[in-house]
Amino acid sequence: MNKLSLNEGGYDYKFIEEPAESLKCAICLLVVREPQQHGGCGKLFCKVCIDKHKTLRNDCPCCRRPLGKYTIFHDLKSEQEVKSLLVRCPTACEWKGELRSLKDHIRKVCENTSVPCPNYCNGGKTTLVRRNLDYHLADRCPNRLHTCTKCQKNIVFKNANNHKMVCPKRQYTCPHCRKAGVYDERTTTHLKVCPKVEINCRKCLLKIFRCDESDHLLVCPNEPVQCTYYRIGCEEKPLRKNLAKHVANTQLHLSLATEEVLKLKNIILLKSALTFRMKHFDRYKFDDKENYSPPFLTSASGYKMCIRVDANGSCAGEGTHVSVYVCLMKGDNDDSLSWPFTGTVTVELLNQLEDKNHQKGTTIFTADLANSQRVMDGDISVNGWGWRKFISHADLAHKPLTNCQYLKDDTLIFRVSAEAPDYKPWLECTN
Repeated sequence: MNKLSLNEGGYDYKFIEEPAESLKCAICLLVVREPQQHGGCGKLFCKVCIDKHKTLRNDCPCCRRPLGKYTIFHDLKSEQEVKSLLVRCPTACEWKGELRSLKDHIRKVCENTSVPCPNYCNGGKTTLVRRNLDYHLADRCPNRLHTCTKCQKNIVFKNANNHKMVCPKRQYTCPHCRKAGVYDERTTTHLKVCPKVEINCRKCLLKIFRCDESDHLLVCPNEPVQCTYYRIGCEEKPLRKNLAKHVANTQLHLSLATEEVLKLKNIILLKSALTFRMKHFDRYKFDDKENYSPPFLTSASGYKMCIRVDANGSCAGEGTHVSVYVCLMKGDNDDSLSWPFTGTVTVELLNQLEDKNHQKGTTIFTADLANSQRVMDGDISVNGWGWRKFISHADLAHKPLTNCQYLKDDTLIFRVSAEAPDYKPWLECTN
């Protein structure tokens, strides 16, 4: 195909059939493009050709009649005939079709047409034959997208080497513990657990390695520690740096030791006798709560029990009386004792003004009582055995005529004693 010059404006293509002479330009002798017809002689000219001729002469190049005398008009009929001519693709591909379709074929489909790389590689200067475009985009274009095999992100191929240096999934060695891993994990979540990272002790703020934290807490001056006298009931946990000062508080620990001795004394009495104070009576009554005495034994190797006091009463005594029940407990001597328990328990509510007029009750446990059985589930019997109406609330107050007052300073004082003749003497040890 010849390139279009100023003198040649027609179609220089390979037509399937030779076009009629009437469809050829009278100037360039090619198939006419944008046909212009002279109104005098009827000849056709390409628009480019006749416009160029007008700049040189003002007469028809065929009949020499003045151009101004006759109209030059656009011949639409001839143009449609020209566009319907069958033509071969000028790039030597196998396509053939009407001339009107040639432009779209070359621009969109023709595999022999040179096209620019759509990725604008080399600044848009790269062109290639369309049939090679897919190969170029897949394997040769420096601007093609490339998927990183580690982080799965799409990156421009020419930047792949640079991406390797910043890829979040690249191999990375922790500078603290020297263990290898993935960069984004080694620099985030790993640092929160890395044993060789320096951290501040949560108590004294000393810098230590994370792996040494447990050992450090064994010597940390600000770590709460158990009091040396915890076995006698001291529940305070001073800071380690203050432990010596706390241990030196002899008044506190002597008081705790005294309480512990008194508890032990109540337990080891040969014939059991227990005296205990029920403080905050009104609160127990208002809250309708139970209060349990410390446990005691019927003998050194006897039955373990306690009493339960219902300040607001229970069952028939609810709201009007104080109820008192004796409750058997699971004890260390149970395997050496006879069951069911068949002993006698006496409960006294003491007059706090003088040693007489105590409110007294005695209950006998017989073998047929469910409450006499050995405690197997839990540490204490469920119900207990005693008095629903041990004493009325009205009788607790001060009575001047008898010089009697059971409730004083919001406190009741009980004395409990028990006898249990039924045991296994052949199993009792002397040591």
